[in-house]
Amino acid sequence: MQRMFSWFSRRRWFVSIPLLLVAGIVAYLAIYSLLEWANSTEFCGTTCHVMDPEYTAYQSSFHSRVRCAECHVGPGLAAEVEAKWQGIRELWLNVTQTYEKPIPSPVESLRPAKDTCERCHWPEVFYNDRAVEIVHYAADENNTRSNTYMLVKIGGGTEREGQGRGIHWHIQNVIEYVALDPQRQEIPWVRADMDGELVTYVDVTSSFEAADLEQYEVRVMDCIDCHNRATHVFRSAEQAVTEAMANGVLPSDLPFLYEQAVERMGATYETQEQALAAIGTITEFYRQGYRGLYAERAKEIYAAAERLQEMYRSSHFPQAEVYPETYPNNVGHSEFPGCFRCHDGKHLAEDGSSIRLHCNICHTIPKTFAESEAVPDVPFQSPPQPANHLDSAWMADHRYIVDETCAGCHDMQTFCANPNCHGHSWPYVDLSVISPPFPLPTPVPVGPQPAATPLPTRTTEGTPSAAPSFSADILPMIESKCAVSCHSAASALGGFVAADYAGVTAAVVPGDASSSRLVQVQQGEHPAKLSPEELELLMHWIRAGAPDN
Repeated sequence: MQRMFSWFSRRRWFVSIPLLLVAGIVAYLAIYSLLEWANSTEFCGTTCHVMDPEYTAYQSSFHSRVRCAECHVGPGLAAEVEAKWQGIRELWLNVTQTYEKPIPSPVESLRPAKDTCERCHWPEVFYNDRAVEIVHYAADENNTRSNTYMLVKIGGGTEREGQGRGIHWHIQNVIEYVALDPQRQEIPWVRADMDGELVTYVDVTSSFEAADLEQYEVRVMDCIDCHNRATHVFRSAEQAVTEAMANGVLPSDLPFLYEQAVERMGATYETQEQALAAIGTITEFYRQGYRGLYAERAKEIYAAAERLQEMYRSSHFPQAEVYPETYPNNVGHSEFPGCFRCHDGKHLAEDGSSIRLHCNICHTIPKTFAESEAVPDVPFQSPPQPANHLDSAWMADHRYIVDETCAGCHDMQTFCANPNCHGHSWPYVDLSVISPPFPLPTPVPVGPQPAATPLPTRTTEGTPSAAPSFSADILPMIESKCAVSCHSAASALGGFVAADYAGVTAAVVPGDASSSRLVQVQQGEHPAKLSPEELELLMHWIRAGAPDN
């Protein structure tokens, strides 16, 4: 030791100092390179963690050029040390193959959004609203396309900038909540700062007791409470096929392609190999059922099958038990509760008001049109609303107070029959907690109404005395119940068009009423049901061979 200190004496400073500098630089570069490698996306996705599903989804996401560490670690030495310490455990789980399947979500150790997301997505920047087009394809031979248009009120900004409204109002204002499940889907308690006043809302259908609040974690809402799948998105079969057809990646003119693709991709398989083999059989569907088409477009059909297999690989991972339905996506409310976790009509305050459940809080009323129709005018701003429209219980109450005055702003024939609202089932919404139960009173008719279809006279046996006429009896009856609500030529919900003989008979098996889809739907739970007499008349027409008379 004495010799070493002696060597680094002042007599050899011209040698010792440069050596120390070189050694320090080499050590720094080595440590820096090691940390850079350990923070690289390839290391996170393929070496340290078992992340095949997440890594695959990440590569085609909006954040594919953002390193994993920028969100999952965040800035600062303390965050770096904490992440690497946690990484030792995860590396051990990887080596011993004892990790959970699927990987639990959300990540409890994820840094707050203000330390990660908001480094790029600055809350004070005004985001602006935007018009969107949502494409739908029907499960019919023509893959009939319809387009839904609306203005999404993204909002953004802060009160200081004269903004702070729209969907990003949730970030401008402090909102606290309690979740009962790990994935934060069941939220029975919410407290929000409403113009300087703290208001507490409780799900009145839940067993949650406010007195037990201390037993739960009270979280402050931030970006990832809605954007919880901002990067690792596993698309459902319906979503993936729709996007591919709309973008021209899959040919929309191959008969029944949407139906066949969704059916195969949405089925349950034990292994990915089984799934890919089943998806590949779509070529046989065309070879056997459309021989002429197959002969002309075999190469395109096989390319479509390969594309579907590729899409399946990116969202379905049987070996990791990860599927599109594994992780809820809280943006929107089409496939998961999302917004309806709180805006469900069940979260009430002490004064009886509820968290607002209004279609036009976050977007304008959607309008759906056939592909052949012109794009409608979508307003850049929502018009002023009457005071009663702003009431928190308006969605529950508006059904009971519809009258002729509504026609001053609304086209009642299309507004009240909007398939985007009334043509869907919303299982997470319960309007009955703040409004009277069914049955609903009949709204006051607006404008000229079609005359009721007279039923043929009936014999004592209860069957019509003559075969019904399609043009005089069946079509007017079906139009009055179905076409005005969901199944017009413009909306064609579910691919069924109740506007002409071809449209009606597409859901009918002539001579066999019990096997006819139209009868089966009417015999089940359906919002627009025929009366028993009308249903019997329809079945008699079908048994007679469904003539075009």
